[in-house]
Amino acid sequence: MKKLIAFALCLAASLAPQALGQKKKFKEKHFEPVARQNVRDYAGRYVGIEDEYVVEVRAESDGTLSVTSREGGREARLEGLKIDGARVTATKVYRDGARAEFAATFADRVLNGERAFGLLVEKIWIELPGLTVTQMFYRRVSE
Repeated sequence: MKKLIAFALCLAASLAPQALGQKKKFKEKHFEPVARQNVRDYAGRYVGIEDEYVVEVRAESDGTLSVTSREGGREARLEGLKIDGARVTATKVYRDGARAEFAATFADRVLNGERAFGLLVEKIWIELPGLTVTQMFYRRVSE
């Protein structure tokens, strides 16, 4: 009898959110690195959480990439760009001469089964109200 009561309580607890009009939420989110054979396939405009966060990747005629980054009001060009599979490293050089590391991975973001290609940028520090962002996904919006 105790087992039956315990089962009934567990069942009632699991159904309670639906009875109250609430839905159970499950959010699947992960990133899968994407390495391209031709670096030109990485070219495009990548946008972060807002239009103030943009990475522009241009393919040059010599087969190299030229990359600029805008984080809020700060713009930088990337120097010493290295691509190892899907991994990208470089040095950001800002207009005022300041320098910072750049590290990112070209990846597919899988969110509840839907894929979006982009750039998962690390080693950033963005202060937002109630939140500090140290990694951001920039979704490719144009090629």
